[in-house]
Amino acid sequence: MPTSQPASPVFTAAGRHALALVAREARADGVREVLAPRVRCTAMTTPFELEGLHVTDVDCAPSGLLAPGALAAALAACDRPPLILHAETFGNRADGELRTVLAAARSTGARIVVDATHTALERAEELLTDAGPGTGAADLDNADYLVASLRKLLPIPLGGVVHGLVRPAAPTGDELNADLAAVAAIAERHRDVPVLKDAVEDLLDLAWAPAPMPGPYRARLAAPGLGGKLTRRRARLARLHAAVADLDVINPGAAYQPVIAHPQAAAIRTALARAGFSPPLHWPGVTDGLVVLPDDPRAAAIARRAAGPTALREALAAGEASGPAEPFDFDAFISSKTPKTAGLPTG
Repeated sequence: MPTSQPASPVFTAAGRHALALVAREARADGVREVLAPRVRCTAMTTPFELEGLHVTDVDCAPSGLLAPGALAAALAACDRPPLILHAETFGNRADGELRTVLAAARSTGARIVVDATHTALERAEELLTDAGPGTGAADLDNADYLVASLRKLLPIPLGGVVHGLVRPAAPTGDELNADLAAVAAIAERHRDVPVLKDAVEDLLDLAWAPAPMPGPYRARLAAPGLGGKLTRRRARLARLHAAVADLDVINPGAAYQPVIAHPQAAAIRTALARAGFSPPLHWPGVTDGLVVLPDDPRAAAIARRAAGPTALREALAAGEASGPAEPFDFDAFISSKTPKTAGLPTG
């Protein structure tokens, strides 16, 4: 772990830029391996690979978080202390056994990076520490670095942040990042033009050199009215969770869109697409059995209809659902999934 006092947070144009700054510091300190969750987007590990670090995939629990046993096994196979990328996937937070494994690893020299992209609404106050005047340093909570892409959940089209850098190098702008900022601003003004959003994503996949967060977005994060906006969005998400609480939601109560595990996940995503909804997140081959609901109550109603007993019974009859070799007990399956509201948090 770094031995010097961390400096102030660095606000970047993207979350991947924040991770790139971590990768550079870790490589300079002799780190050569990254243990990363198998459930992730590729942008989380590319910055480390660009710095020459080897990435080892670690299996995840159903929550999307690192599986404690798999992480312990991966640590045992390392010949020097690695960097552990712990993503708070789907808004879930580590507790119990995973926290114990992470703390033990850090005590023996491993560096812990907490990626709070999916908990940015919950962690907004600490992530935005030093976004405005009169603020101090974030509490890293037994981690070495706290990073996040802020554009996924906060009201800005570009932005990332990293806390914990000991030797922060100020990001510098370049022509490609200038183009990225310009296109992102246009896409925000024309939200009804999907090709502009696609152009932002394409440019992000080219602009890997760390750049600073554009000034207008930094000012937006420091504006007095931000807290109220975030509170309203948390409340809206809580209502969305309540609307699907009897389904198999793997992130109950998180300040993130509900993530539903369902054998007909593909059919639910298709029904949402036909209604004009784009999934907030889908990593092909990784989240195929999951549906991340769009932040809209109409999406919850569509998902419920597509996931209902009638729709599933028809799919099974058509042979579209995979299952064990023995005859599928539909009624037992449904009774195992409903009701699930008792005792689950909804806020």
